[in-house]
Amino acid sequence: MIKEKRNRYIEKKIRLRPDENNYIINKMDNAGRKNFNAFALEMLIQGQVTIVDFKTLNDLKIAIDRVGKNINQIAKKVNESGDISKSDIDETKNLLKEIEKVVYQTIQTEYKNYRN
Repeated sequence: MIKEKRNRYIEKKIRLRPDENNYIINKMDNAGRKNFNAFALEMLIQGQVTIVDFKTLNDLKIAIDRVGKNINQIAKKVNESGDISKSDIDETKNLLKEIEKVVYQTIQTEYKNYRN
């Protein structure tokens, strides 16, 4: 046997019935995996496939983007007029508190999901 120039050069083959193949394909879909080799390797080595849901982090990004746009509007107003009012400062502080709150809640939610 000639050793190939790759890290994993030992090949293992399995044979499946159609129902077993469909079961595995369903498991891969549920785990969000497209590559059978990567899925099988993770299952065999770790005993489970870790599913990472990025929806919460995407929601956090959207919330931060909204707040950032509001802060940019305030900064533009200050740059155009040369002055800033107390209400603008208070609004900016409130927006930053909102970011802090959303980030904290997201971290807590993700941590709870990770621990379970």
